Amino acid sequence: MTSPINKDTQVNHTQKVVDVDANAQLKALLNAAVDAIIIIDHLGSIELFNAAAQRMFGYQSSEVVGNNIRMLMPEPYRREHDQYLRNYMETNDAKIIGTGREVRACKKNGEIFPIELSVGEVIESSHKQFVGIIRDISDQVKARSDAIVSRERLAHVTRLSTMGEMAAGIAHEINQPLSAISSYAQACKNMLDRSANIPNTSAQQQKLSETLEKISSQALRAGEVIRRLRGFVKKRNAQREYIDLNVLVKDTIELAKVDTRLLDHGISLSLTTSPSPLLLIDEIQIQQVLFNLIRNAIDAMEDQPTEQVNIHSQWVDTQYIEVSITDTGYGISTENLERLFHPFFTTKETGMGMGLPICQSIIQSHGGELKHRAGKVKGSVFSFTLPAKPIVNNKQD
Repeated sequence: MTSPINKDTQVNHTQKVVDVDANAQLKALLNAAVDAIIIIDHLGSIELFNAAAQRMFGYQSSEVVGNNIRMLMPEPYRREHDQYLRNYMETNDAKIIGTGREVRACKKNGEIFPIELSVGEVIESSHKQFVGIIRDISDQVKARSDAIVSRERLAHVTRLSTMGEMAAGIAHEINQPLSAISSYAQACKNMLDRSANIPNTSAQQQKLSETLEKISSQALRAGEVIRRLRGFVKKRNAQREYIDLNVLVKDTIELAKVDTRLLDHGISLSLTTSPSPLLLIDEIQIQQVLFNLIRNAIDAMEDQPTEQVNIHSQWVDTQYIEVSITDTGYGISTENLERLFHPFFTTKETGMGMGLPICQSIIQSHGGELKHRAGKVKGSVFSFTLPAKPIVNNKQD
């Protein structure tokens, strides 16, 4: 018969075996994890540093355990971390506990890299503890950055391609003011030659002054066309600033007039001014979207050279503005609707099939949406929405 003492000893032994096994299993689990796992106490001292964390940060566990977690952080996180802990301990108001966020970390060799951090509190432990699960997202961040660079390059190529397609119109638009300058300059020379033999030259001088004024005006006109074109095709880094949408639309129309077909069609403009919208955008990119949509509308109305392109804007709600470009052309067939925004799909003989996909990418990157719908009677309506703020008395509201 087993004595109570032996029975208690057996139970204790069994419990110790279970505890040892549980600890071994937990250690194996932590070291098998792909993500770095770090446990700290309420003061920020590191208590556990798994194998993935050692590989990620370049430290051995013995080098970090007992040290403050700040050693794995660059500024400004390093100086802010202890305050975050104190605030939580005093208020129990969690800022990042239970949520994931992207921050930066620092390796042993000083390299700073992006991570995705999730923080949780260890419940029912002997003392206050927090566990952090860390994933190195350097590859994802680089891929995002590369995608943005690729989109910028492709958008630039698309703008250059558009200008190439419009070369004849550009040459015509520039040639007009230059021809006028040449004619006015020759007229001035002739008047000067004639005035040399005329006693009273005041009337002649007045005509000469007026002609010189016309020369100046035409030179400025040619320069303005060149300035707009250079600004549009210039390769540049994306940069966002607050822009008045109504001003941007009108400037884009002036640029679009380089395509002389627009002068034949004309623009029906209906922009909201109650209130005017202010956008935080990359001006050239949104101008590119407007420019492409206007030219597409003109292309669609090739058989209707006197029909106008309609540009309309309206507030969707208090946070979004919608801009629509409407044509009365041949419209989009049902079979082409599904591929409308697909790269390299085009119905034009000389098109690249990248105009609409690039426009869609630009609008989406600005937090908006580019859509198509059929016109009420015929043709197409391309519209896009963008986040906006109202301008009240020429100031941001």
